[in-house]
Amino acid sequence: MSGHPLNIGIIGPAGFTGSYLCLELINRGHTVIGISRNPHTLGQHERYLARAADVNSLSIESLAQTFKDVDVLINAYGPHSAGHEALKYMPFLEVTRKIILAARHANVGYFVMVGGCGSLYMPGIGFQSVLENKPWWISYRRAIADSEAHTSYMEERLGPMGSALRAYRNARMEENRGHGSAKSREVIDSYEQAVAKNDDALVFVTACRTTFMFFDGNTSFRWTFVSPSALYRPGKRTGRYQVWYDRLPVRGDANDPTNLDGRLLGISAADLAVAIADEVEKPTKVGRHWSASGDLSDDTPTASYVTLSRVSTQNSHI
Repeated sequence: MSGHPLNIGIIGPAGFTGSYLCLELINRGHTVIGISRNPHTLGQHERYLARAADVNSLSIESLAQTFKDVDVLINAYGPHSAGHEALKYMPFLEVTRKIILAARHANVGYFVMVGGCGSLYMPGIGFQSVLENKPWWISYRRAIADSEAHTSYMEERLGPMGSALRAYRNARMEENRGHGSAKSREVIDSYEQAVAKNDDALVFVTACRTTFMFFDGNTSFRWTFVSPSALYRPGKRTGRYQVWYDRLPVRGDANDPTNLDGRLLGISAADLAVAIADEVEKPTKVGRHWSASGDLSDDTPTASYVTLSRVSTQNSHI
């Protein structure tokens, strides 16, 4: 697939992952076909074709027609910004099933599934995914709360859930500065108790994890399944990343499942787009489940969604 421009379909082109992917691929000279209900919201470019299609309501046959001229299909569909009514287990599985069958029917050359961190295995614990490990959830929430960029991102996307994270972050900052109080401790304890009970986000991320079962061991079509690492957020494009297979990216001993506080790794949407674009151009992970980590040392909040007006400007903040 390398060496010449490709027609690359992206489901969810104006979303968080999809918008960064569109910019990366167009900057590399490929033609991107944006597939969603409102793909035109990404903007205009001579190598961007907006193809309006509601993947939720179309039949498999109609979706296959939508994919018919696509060399590579990247599924970046994610309804999590549409409100809690969209965070349903069965609908997400069903739309993913339809997309896969339609892509196979259309003879798409390579199917790239962008899943979630929840399908990654805990370091050193056999087949236990991160979703099955309650201490992981606490370490994850502590890590995102310790980042201003990540907290701002979550506030923008998740409304009340993001506001609760901001309050938790503020309380943790007070504690870390030695200015903690009974009130800050109460905020922290209340938040972490709610996380330990599993909150509203668990339904959707569990569905993301389950979609991997459509792929695992399946040799009937060419696929790759990429799960962003835990601290996945907006940030700079560095062009550098490290690939991990199957398990959660962590610093330190990669087989140590004990306390993950301060050990979780992440990647910017811009750098994950680089990793996916590299795979699209030169496939090396066909039939593999993988993740990538990168440099998140810059904690400056930046754009959660980008548009085609940013094409060819991604050497600083994309």
